[in-house]
Amino acid sequence: MSTLVAVEQYMSIYGPFILTTLGIIGNVLSILIFLSPRYRRQSSHFYLLSLALSDLCFLIINLLEDTLRNHNQVYQSHINFLDRSPSFICIFAQYVRNETRLLSSWIIVSFTIERLLVVFHPLKRGIICRRKIARCVVFILFIITMVCNINVPFHYGIINLPNDLQNDTICDILPKFRPIYMRFAITTMITVYLLPMCIIGFVNMLICCRLWRNSLLMQKSESTKVKEERRSSYIAEILSCIHSSSKSPASSSFVAQTRQSSRSSSPIQYQSNGKLLNNNKRLLQVDGFLDIETIRSRSRSPSHSLSNYSVNFPSQSNTVKTQIQSRTHRVTATLLLVSCSFLLLNSPYCAVWIANYVHDFTNITLKSVKEITELFMLTNFCINFLLYCVSGKIFRNELIYLLRCHWKELYDRNECERIVQRKPRQKLEIQLNDTKLRPQYCSLVRNNQQHHATTSSSTNSKHLVIHKSSR
Repeated sequence: MSTLVAVEQYMSIYGPFILTTLGIIGNVLSILIFLSPRYRRQSSHFYLLSLALSDLCFLIINLLEDTLRNHNQVYQSHINFLDRSPSFICIFAQYVRNETRLLSSWIIVSFTIERLLVVFHPLKRGIICRRKIARCVVFILFIITMVCNINVPFHYGIINLPNDLQNDTICDILPKFRPIYMRFAITTMITVYLLPMCIIGFVNMLICCRLWRNSLLMQKSESTKVKEERRSSYIAEILSCIHSSSKSPASSSFVAQTRQSSRSSSPIQYQSNGKLLNNNKRLLQVDGFLDIETIRSRSRSPSHSLSNYSVNFPSQSNTVKTQIQSRTHRVTATLLLVSCSFLLLNSPYCAVWIANYVHDFTNITLKSVKEITELFMLTNFCINFLLYCVSGKIFRNELIYLLRCHWKELYDRNECERIVQRKPRQKLEIQLNDTKLRPQYCSLVRNNQQHHATTSSSTNSKHLVIHKSSR
């Protein structure tokens, strides 16, 4: 029993100090990153920015109040600045602490509900995820939390604690309001922890079920697409074989006719035709261009037809869709991690608090366990930065810029827009290359027509010279 109390005392001093210090640093870094231009577009990032601000305020006041007070009680260090402050500072600190604690819980509820709407209505994502709506929601929550904690300025103040050596003061609830304090504690437990946890748990269950169902549908659609592609490839191969077999006798008869006509013609014409054939063979590659007949034959073939280039456009649109879906899935995963950590870290504190309430807060063991579970509750305000680093690649890149003090790359709007628009430019270049195929084909045809015209004129002149000489 005594060892548990000793562990509880040391953990109540050093545990909150370490957690609040790390949490303050992490939330400050999160605020600096979420203020960058890259994170000023989506509503979810505004929710996370407001959550980081609320958590930062709560951790600062918790460090000044509980951590320093516990250190003073054990070591008599007299560093409890809030307990020695004027009354209005004590009231302001208690008001901000209660308000930010309530605000953080309902911000998590709000962006969890927004994710639910996005998952169930993905086509309306542009309307649901507007940053203006997120600002209105956070502002309404801020006003509601201010109204809900209107009793704090009347119930808290500086209280004198008489000791043997000197009179100490503490910032706590006034003695005349202690009989009704338990009512406010119960309402705080319900509004801050129990009700948000029930909503978040139910909504997360719906989101996970929907995502699992969508993944099953995607797998089925991909399997059907693969089957259809295989069938179409088989049909195309069969048709190409039939087409080639139907063309082979006609082509052989055409070659035989040309050979007979060439043999029946005069030897002079045979020589001229041989020269023409040699010229045509030379024209197969002139200045890197192919002959028009080869181009036509290749354009008729399925491997070189221009229609194959048009197939790339739906594939590009599919890649854009997959990129948007992957981005929304990453944001959904980050928000689910934040909401699930809220559930897991606050559940032990709520369970132990209810057990203490049943025993009228008289059991020493339960009180010591409650002090330990408060560390889990405090971790909820500190762990979000770690979750962002684990789940967000862009967040890690921005953190590297921040730690290297590259402020220009982090907060330069033009640089961020250039990075964002880099991939769409590549896609536009691909589309332009596809559209350039048709003009190249036309220019190629014109060049080959000019080559045929020049060769035909030269051969005609040679025929005239030969006929004149024979006469």
